[in-house]
Amino acid sequence: MNFCRLSREYVREGYTEIDNVFLSGYLPEADSLDVKIYLYGLWLAGTGRETDNSIERISLSLKVTEERIMRAFSYWEELGLVSIGKSSPVTITYNSVKTPVTPVVKYNAKEYGDFVEEIRRIFPERELPPQDILRYVELMRGYKVEPNAMLLIARYCRDARGTTNTAYVLSVAANWAKEGVRTEADVNARLDEFESNLEAVRSVYATLGLRSAPSVEDREMYVRWTKEYGFGPDAVLTAARACKKRGGIRKLASYIEELHAAGVTTAAEAEAYRKSKEEARDLAEELIRNLGCYYASLDMPIETYVNPWLGLGFEKGALLKLAKFCFLRNVRTLDGMNVYVEKLHKLGIVTERGIENYVARQIAIDAKIREVLAACNSEGAVTARDRDFYRTFVEIWGFEHETVLRVATAAAGKPFPMSYINKLLLIMKENGIRSVSEADAFLSEGNKGNRKSQPKENYIAQEYTAEEISSVFRSLDEIDPDEEDI
Repeated sequence: MNFCRLSREYVREGYTEIDNVFLSGYLPEADSLDVKIYLYGLWLAGTGRETDNSIERISLSLKVTEERIMRAFSYWEELGLVSIGKSSPVTITYNSVKTPVTPVVKYNAKEYGDFVEEIRRIFPERELPPQDILRYVELMRGYKVEPNAMLLIARYCRDARGTTNTAYVLSVAANWAKEGVRTEADVNARLDEFESNLEAVRSVYATLGLRSAPSVEDREMYVRWTKEYGFGPDAVLTAARACKKRGGIRKLASYIEELHAAGVTTAAEAEAYRKSKEEARDLAEELIRNLGCYYASLDMPIETYVNPWLGLGFEKGALLKLAKFCFLRNVRTLDGMNVYVEKLHKLGIVTERGIENYVARQIAIDAKIREVLAACNSEGAVTARDRDFYRTFVEIWGFEHETVLRVATAAAGKPFPMSYINKLLLIMKENGIRSVSEADAFLSEGNKGNRKSQPKENYIAQEYTAEEISSVFRSLDEIDPDEEDI
């Protein structure tokens, strides 16, 4: 049996329909988790399938307990948007938001008579309709809020916020109730907390460079920062100094959330976080300048490249050296530089000195390649292909540089000199020719590319298994031609 299903009045068109009435009339006052549970259940109800349409599916998907799920549906049932079945297993029926099935709630006039009289006295300028009175009673019953506590919240909304809107008052009461503020003593303690932090919030305003009086909302935010997030007053002021003249209290609120997500709570941690963030921004600016590129915003480069690079252990100087080297190699983006960062990290080179030594070695290799090209009468710039060839000649085949230079003279005037050198050296390698003198003899014989490595009759036919051949090619695949060449 489906746990969630649609009533006949709820139109289904093959997609999850969310009426604007829900978005405008119900969502603003509801808890975010209650909304998630409502929408996920609505999607399950709309699928029309019994598979996985269960409270267990919602619990696993949203990572909440089944008890919390039923509390959410009880909340929506109070508003008439769902109906909870009485049978076992329990079913949740979604009602149309345009015609909610509001349960009939009767309250004892004697029990709530004093409350009704007082709530109307708090809002004398408007006549509270019976429906609003009923909503107050429903919330007090549902969240076990004391009548006197509700009256204090209503008076607070009127005096501090200047509003008499029933939906707003009930929203504040519901949020406070979820935080455990349900009794008259709880509400008084919360209000005293607001009053006691006034000077502290004024100090925050002054640090931000604001001259206006602190709003009630900002004083409430301060309570959340210090009580729920665990920030000390000095930590909040340290964060405020980092946001001075950069967006005011809204910027500070966003920055506090960032610090909270990073696990920062003390003033020392906040200052260290600020310094590391500024250093990352300065480094990003310098890297971009060294590369000769442009980014409209630094947020993406810092998050995508700079912070991960620093996390790998790279020194600031090492990254700046590498950026200059990339510029000389015509690599002009952080993404292109990232290729070399990953290779250097794989080689264990993360310090400025290590980069300098590595770059010096590569420059020396390029100088030798230019000697080879000059011997070929080639004046072109050193390319990645040239480096691949030279590394094969020297590091893989084991030829001395002087031998390569001698062979290069035989490639002078050839259309693809490095390829021609490759051909000659391959023949020499097969015939065991290594030294410069042996190369002289080989080239002087006029066998430039025509000499046979062995008489045909001396070859021994050999059959290889598929496994042996596969092993050879796997070994070739493991060779990274760019491993040593950046």
